[in-house]
Amino acid sequence: MRPQPPSPTPLIPLASALLAFCVAPLANAAHVIVISADGMRPDAIAALGPDKAPNLYRLITEGTSTFNARTDTHTTVTLPNHTSMITGRHVEGDNGHNWTSNGIPRIGQMLHRHKKAYLRSMFGVAHDHGLRTALFASKGKFILYDRSYSERNGVDDVVGEDNGKNKIDVYKFDKRTETLVSEFIKVNAEQHFHLAMLHLRDTDSIGHLKGWDLTEGSAYLDALMKVDSLIGEVIKAITDDDTFKGKTYLIVTADHGGRLSTKTHRKFDDPRNYTVPLLVWGPGVSADTDLYEINPSSRKNPGKTAPGHEDESLPPIRNGDVGNLALKLLDLPAIENSTINAKQDLEVSNSNTPPVPEN
Repeated sequence: MRPQPPSPTPLIPLASALLAFCVAPLANAAHVIVISADGMRPDAIAALGPDKAPNLYRLITEGTSTFNARTDTHTTVTLPNHTSMITGRHVEGDNGHNWTSNGIPRIGQMLHRHKKAYLRSMFGVAHDHGLRTALFASKGKFILYDRSYSERNGVDDVVGEDNGKNKIDVYKFDKRTETLVSEFIKVNAEQHFHLAMLHLRDTDSIGHLKGWDLTEGSAYLDALMKVDSLIGEVIKAITDDDTFKGKTYLIVTADHGGRLSTKTHRKFDDPRNYTVPLLVWGPGVSADTDLYEINPSSRKNPGKTAPGHEDESLPPIRNGDVGNLALKLLDLPAIENSTINAKQDLEVSNSNTPPVPEN
């Protein structure tokens, strides 16, 4: 069933590392692309419908999804939520990543220095298992991740062959998303990334400028149609290339939503800010299914419940699930010391529903 939109209102021990290396099927490794559409509200997707957002709806009908995922419990801004996606941690607390700033990091600022401990990431797990990684971002502040996981600031690779400290093989920034996507498709075809994150700023930029307006013909919905078109270019690149066809997963989510009245998204207890979509598409993924329906023992649909009031024994699906989900799809272990989807128990297939056709 198609998801319904909500109402808008320390180092790895060597023995363990070598064991993890042994189970990773490097020769037949899949490819995962995490697409973060900054500021994309799920009810905006519904407002466009399949005629105006055909590529997002292709992912929905051929994959599993929800329009009622959550951001971090207390923060609905960009860098903290993307850091949760990358590290598999909440923002606050002793086990959180604790990155709360949302501006371009000053010289010398990075995740580990702020946390006073090294923060492992999905990029590090994939890279240390011999897979190629990439981050293509449309906001300059994403330099935070390239800096934090650079050759200078990364940690030693103790998993099998030494692949170096630089955990993100290719980092690109371009605020023009059409150029960024074209460059991603070109470089991916040449270098065959196994784990890549692609960040698209359009819906957030227009939201701040003109508000998250869901009325027909609004600038915000026009921006979302552009995002849909860019995602379509990525899908076409996958299905046209035998290297990726039938071997690639797309995970699409957002860091936050936003409001029309204030042109902001910082009010963390407003459902228009904390409700996000999460779509998964690829080989073996159940078609036209709701993520909550195929995860009854590990996730609970929070309905309209505000963050902080959920039953964490059955948490909601969060954008922070994507890091460990991506690694699971690559048949890799979870991020060390992560707390979101650390058991990698978010399922994307159900034996009672047919899988997506070969992409």
